[in-house]
Amino acid sequence: MKALCIQNHHRMSTMMANVMQDTVVENFSRRDRLLELQEKAQKLWTENKVFEANAPQGELGTPDEKFFGNFPYPYMNGLLHLGHAFSLSKLEFAAAYHRLSGKNVLFPQGFHCTGMPIKACADKLAREIQTYGCPPVFPEEDLEMKAPESEGEDLKIDPTKFVAKKSKALAKKGRGASQWEILKMSGIPEDEIPRFSDPLHWLAYFPPLAMRDIAAMGCGVDWRRRYELIYYLSSISQISAVYYKF
Repeated sequence: MKALCIQNHHRMSTMMANVMQDTVVENFSRRDRLLELQEKAQKLWTENKVFEANAPQGELGTPDEKFFGNFPYPYMNGLLHLGHAFSLSKLEFAAAYHRLSGKNVLFPQGFHCTGMPIKACADKLAREIQTYGCPPVFPEEDLEMKAPESEGEDLKIDPTKFVAKKSKALAKKGRGASQWEILKMSGIPEDEIPRFSDPLHWLAYFPPLAMRDIAAMGCGVDWRRRYELIYYLSSISQISAVYYKF
């Protein structure tokens, strides 16, 4: 009887494993098919310059014949994240709707490259390399709290409450608190990280990756209108002059 139960259990386990395996293969198959269709569609859009908006020759179009939208340019101190995708999707849906309605749609995209945060991150990385070497070897921190020294202290602990094993300040600091670790966790190769001690390298590295991700999302951006804000006031004047003709 015991042997029969073991045999049946083994048979059921094998059947469940096969079902799960078939399900996984089916799911990956559907995903791969969607990615294949997506790639074909995006290739057609690029080849036919679907998202390139040109000003009409002669008389300017009336307001109801055109649509202009712009997503607040993301700051280039790292990769784009889900919050960018969520906000960007609102403009993408609106632009696609107006384009399908027959309007001339202009959807440019800019990248924010001014301000002190990038400089501060570059300086922080430079200090880490200067202090701890390249790659930096950071000192180990004592994460554990001291154990109670007496049974009396043990009795004071409330078993219904969670007791952290590290300080509140250290818990907030978390993993990736060093600039080196933050860049490493972003997928940047370690041999590339030292170059980020130069703030100008951030401006050359992250905008192309942002363009890659926005294009992969399928957004209808006219990449001829790409702009990077380095000198804010002069850039705004230049952008206004270009958009005034649309």
